[in-house]
Order: sequence, then structure tokens, then C-alpha cells
Amino acid sequence: MDELIKLVEDKINSLRSSVEYTKKYFDFPFTNNCDHYYKLMLLHNRLEVWEQFERILLSFRNSRCKEISKKSSYFEKVMKMENDGVLGFITKQTQTRMLEYIKQLEWKVDELEGVWLRDESIH
Repeated sequence: MDELIKLVEDKINSLRSSVEYTKKYFDFPFTNNCDHYYKLMLLHNRLEVWEQFERILLSFRNSRCKEISKKSSYFEKVMKMENDGVLGFITKQTQTRMLEYIKQLEWKVDELEGVWLRDESIH
């Protein structure tokens, strides 16, 4: 999804550059040709369509992604504290919390039908 959004952003930037270039073309005195105005309007329309498409993609990404907090360090601290008290003993409450958290992660992975690879060059 992020790769598609990046491609759309690149296309939008390209269209914005084209619009700016076409606008500068009108600064010259010989540009009283209506064809140039028409081309500029078409570029604006294409730009608006791509921007709308980007908003739709972002809304889908935001609606399907849910923040899952990382709790591994918390569980590690609790388990260390409980093991310091009585060796090899972990309370039922900690075990229950860990199982709930694991089920939540499994549910998220099942919903996505796998885990997406992140492209580190994007972020």
C-alpha cells in the first residue's frame, strides 16, 4: 500500500511541475494561443484527479491500519520481577495478559493475510 501511495505522490509531483512549467510559459508575450490555456486546464484536471485518488488511498490505509502497542519490554520486566521473587514462577494474570496480546497479534496477521514487508527507504 505504501509503495502505491509513493507512486501516486511521485505522479502528483510530476504533474505539479508540469503545471508550473506551463504557467511560466504564459509569461512570454507570444503565448496568446488558446491551445496553451486548454492544456493548462487539462493538466489541472489531471492533477485534481490524482490528488483525489491519493486521498482515497490514504483513507483506505488509515481505516485498515490499527495501532498495536509493543508490550514485549513490559512483559519482560514483569516476568523478570516475578522470577526474582520465586524462580520459575509467573502469575496467572501475566500469563493471561500475554495470551490476550498474542491472540490480538495473530488476529491482526490473519486479517492482513500475512505480514507486509516494509521498505525502509520510504520511511
